[in-house]
Amino acid sequence: MDVRAYSLLILATVVTPAYGQDTTKTAPPPIPARSATNPRLLPDVSMVGDLIGDFSRRGSTQEGGQRFAVREVELAIQSAIDPYFRGDVFLGLNDEEKISIEQAYLTATALPGGLEARFGRFLMPFGKQNMTHRHDLHTIEYPWVLQRFLGPEGLKGTGIYLSKVFSPLGFYQELQVTATDRFGEFDESLQTTEPVNTKLANLGFSARLRNYVDLTNHANLEISASAITGKRPGEAVGVPGVNAVTARQSLIGIDATYRWRPLKQGLYRSFILQAEILRQLNGGGDIPAGLPAARYLGPTANSTGGYVYSRYQLTRRTFLGARYDWVADPDAAGERLRAASGYWQFFPSEFSKILIGYERVTPPGESAYGRIMVQATFAMGPHKPHPF
Repeated sequence: MDVRAYSLLILATVVTPAYGQDTTKTAPPPIPARSATNPRLLPDVSMVGDLIGDFSRRGSTQEGGQRFAVREVELAIQSAIDPYFRGDVFLGLNDEEKISIEQAYLTATALPGGLEARFGRFLMPFGKQNMTHRHDLHTIEYPWVLQRFLGPEGLKGTGIYLSKVFSPLGFYQELQVTATDRFGEFDESLQTTEPVNTKLANLGFSARLRNYVDLTNHANLEISASAITGKRPGEAVGVPGVNAVTARQSLIGIDATYRWRPLKQGLYRSFILQAEILRQLNGGGDIPAGLPAARYLGPTANSTGGYVYSRYQLTRRTFLGARYDWVADPDAAGERLRAASGYWQFFPSEFSKILIGYERVTPPGESAYGRIMVQATFAMGPHKPHPF
């Protein structure tokens, strides 16, 4: 073999691929497209649907008179703004009010001394259940005393909130204080000589002191006292140009909650016993001087009400509850309303809840009637109902 033939043989060996070898070149994987938005800057967005069915014998007992209703769809947008602030916005959508701002507040998270501050609209820290969203209650509606004194959807306020946790006595305590633009919702048809919030003393002011004690490894007790005061418009006659005057209204309350949950059976057994008593104090109207014929027609009598509630966990997902209510109704000359109710609660998962309730209500001066209601709650996103 000459030199030329030998060189060609070596070249063929190097260039020719091995038998069966794939000579197709594989394209490099595509570079993933970069999002224009940093995911860490996106807020948590969630939604809770609150559906109601009313099977009461006398007809629907719901506000809109519907047998089946979407009571509310709540949209929550929550996010850390920066190392110093957090933002929370809760929008409520329903057939009656269309869309409303339920809560919208900025929380300062880096204040000295362990202080927490909020600025905006929030559920007022008064009593035990008022700060719980209605769809997260263990009952279908707020207790009757809260509905009569605070409103069917609870008491909200727009202003400043401060809280501080401390433990000088060996157990945890928390002081919550607020100053808000007004004390509750006003009847827009009532017109006063000047806006109620013209004077700083007429704003809504509240305070609540919570005390939390661990009784054993399985049980704890929470006791709190609350107070709120402010000026509200009340109907009046004989005042030129207006149909209302301002009047001071105050509320004081005390609540206690006992919780039991054994460590070894915490997923399957628990018990809650809760009670709350409220006292409403109504002052006389601020009738201008020099109007002897003017009269204040708003509430002047003081009223008291309360409830006792308990709930026992039967299985991991099933609970039974009962509540007794009584309230001296300020809209019925102080006559008492009484009610007793029972509830079956089932959590298919942490994102859904089914609740069936029966309530026997005795209104002031009327015969008793029964209510049969079903509630279905579902959540999408990080905000979800909690079973305990």
